[in-house]
Amino acid sequence: MASADAKAYLEAQGLSEAMTAAVKTIIAERPANAVQRLGELLLASSKKAVVTPFNFTSGLPDCCMSNPNNYKVMAEIPGTCRLVEMSLAPGEEDDPHDHPPHSMYFVKGGKLSIKDIKDGVAAEPHVVEPPTGAPPIFPAGAHQVKNVGDDDVKVIFVEAYPTCAPCGDIAGFISPFEVSPECYKVLAENDDWITGCLTMDVGQEDAFHFHKDHVIYVLEGDGITIYPGGDKEQAIVKQIAPFHGLPAPMSAPPFLSHALKNSGTVPLKLIFFEMKK
Repeated sequence: MASADAKAYLEAQGLSEAMTAAVKTIIAERPANAVQRLGELLLASSKKAVVTPFNFTSGLPDCCMSNPNNYKVMAEIPGTCRLVEMSLAPGEEDDPHDHPPHSMYFVKGGKLSIKDIKDGVAAEPHVVEPPTGAPPIFPAGAHQVKNVGDDDVKVIFVEAYPTCAPCGDIAGFISPFEVSPECYKVLAENDDWITGCLTMDVGQEDAFHFHKDHVIYVLEGDGITIYPGGDKEQAIVKQIAPFHGLPAPMSAPPFLSHALKNSGTVPLKLIFFEMKK
């Protein structure tokens, strides 16, 4: 096959750019078996054509598409955001993937090796050891993660969709962090998101407050009562369970403004990610 025909064939198969990126990666990595590594990279690149909710410029899939065994959506507000849970067993490594900016919370900390990926080239891995309860905020970017510790690692994080629009101002907005500081704590925040924590003893109630769009992850608890608009005559009792996610869009009146009570049998602890704008 003539070189021009070969180039046209590779481009038609979507392999021309993939081959170039793979060669760059092999030169950077200098693996013991370059042919085997080339095959791995080209196989991974075949997943790039998958349409994701994000369509990253890197061409890589999002975490849930590339690693469905390790990443799962726990809750979603369509068109706004999703709550994702990542689980990695000791020695387990995910496939390369990309992320938008994402706020995180380590349900179970550990030791992770992370290889950042830029222009198809993987950088030298760096090791981090976030403890349980750490709430880092990560910028957008592609990478690959491996659990190099001795224990399982579990992380939750929020990813905003490209279609996510500001919630806007809310007349008479009352922040739960201001009126019930004994229950609500800000763990981390940036211009767009708050990582919050709600804790309540059995039978404890908070003060009436508002929320913008948010997603919730249950760490502890088995029951909660919601008073929409603060009206105890309209009480909604919900059974909950640890390690489950809940979408809480402000378009649903119970989530826009309410008061809460821990009506369960054990202390309550919720992690939530809430929009600020």
